[in-house]
Amino acid sequence: MSNWMLQLCVAIVATSACGALARRIGQGKVVGELVAGLLLGPSVLGALGGAGYQALFTPASAELLSKLGELGLVFLMFQTGSHIVGDMPKTRSAAWPPIVVAALGMVCPFAMGCALASVGDASFVPPQVPRIAYVLFCGVALSVSALPVMARIVTEAGIEGHPSARLSILAATITDAVGWLLLASVGALAKSGFSAGSAFHGLLVLAGFFAVSVTLVRLAMQGLLEVTKRWSGDSAMLVVALCYVLLSAWAATTLGVHSAFGALVAAVNLSRRRDLLDLWQRRFSGLADLVLTPLFFVSAGMQASISALNSPMLWAWLGLFLVIGIAGKYGGCYIGARLCRIDHDRSHLIAVLMNSRGTVELMVLSIGLQLRLISASLYTILLIATLTMTAASAQLVHRWARRRGPARLAMTAARD
Repeated sequence: MSNWMLQLCVAIVATSACGALARRIGQGKVVGELVAGLLLGPSVLGALGGAGYQALFTPASAELLSKLGELGLVFLMFQTGSHIVGDMPKTRSAAWPPIVVAALGMVCPFAMGCALASVGDASFVPPQVPRIAYVLFCGVALSVSALPVMARIVTEAGIEGHPSARLSILAATITDAVGWLLLASVGALAKSGFSAGSAFHGLLVLAGFFAVSVTLVRLAMQGLLEVTKRWSGDSAMLVVALCYVLLSAWAATTLGVHSAFGALVAAVNLSRRRDLLDLWQRRFSGLADLVLTPLFFVSAGMQASISALNSPMLWAWLGLFLVIGIAGKYGGCYIGARLCRIDHDRSHLIAVLMNSRGTVELMVLSIGLQLRLISASLYTILLIATLTMTAASAQLVHRWARRRGPARLAMTAARD
């Protein structure tokens, strides 16, 4: 247990170096951090390090790293969730195109993912897990987008003011919100064993937790934050908010839902407190971005094992999941955009941006593995597919922006 600080140092250096390298070659930092996890995992460093690797990453210290990574996931989910709620469209005319794009961009890959999973390898389904839970999980995993990664790609490509970029961000906001609710529902159903009575009870507990949180707990928190800020200042208010996020995550875990869903519910309740969120950003974002969130990605990468793909058939399944994931998301979003009378060029950009998976799909996959809805081999397949889809999306968006040039982009933004 004494080497956990050395392990933490190695993880921070690896994620920082790989994240910086990824950004230099036009990728998001998250891609580099995930690659760092793969490099530190059993597939690379474990295969080369032998006894030295076993001494560094002992089971006890690896467990601590995983727990710190889960805390990073809670922080990431809270920060992402607060932006999801805050960025929701406020008018019907502004909401309609993002809703159509989000709906078709989820339905198509969800249906295709469920169809592929239903005929998938039997080894992808862990023992004691109903096959329907695995099938639904695969549908959810292939249907999500990643708002944080998309926002970073848009900023780095210099297309923040382009109408297609704004529409894509709104559509990803809706997709992420619906995706998390679907994942929580699948998790609750899986815990129940899909028996009618237990399934109803699990969904009832999930709905009750959400309803109580956004009504009674929300009102109590708003009042407590106001009193705390008035009597003790910003620091005390931040302590109250931090404790609430952790307690909400703990309550979700206690009720059989993943801690990330509890953090998301806390984000919903606190999303309109811009003073608190700005303070959170100043005080906690550095620790979360530099240490906790990268540890989550390292932990996610270390749980994957390329050696698990030990047959040509498994590599063929990787190709199938990759093709289905890209085709379903691109096709659904492109058709949705065209139905809203958006021209081909802008519809293409929207569909490419919506294929940014990154952080959200990594969180979904990690939760699926923790809930034992998928096997280690399928986790590795979907993780590699996520990396590939996110990297391809970033490259295509940057190429699209370079072809049009800053002047044309500015004219398009001004006209719209």
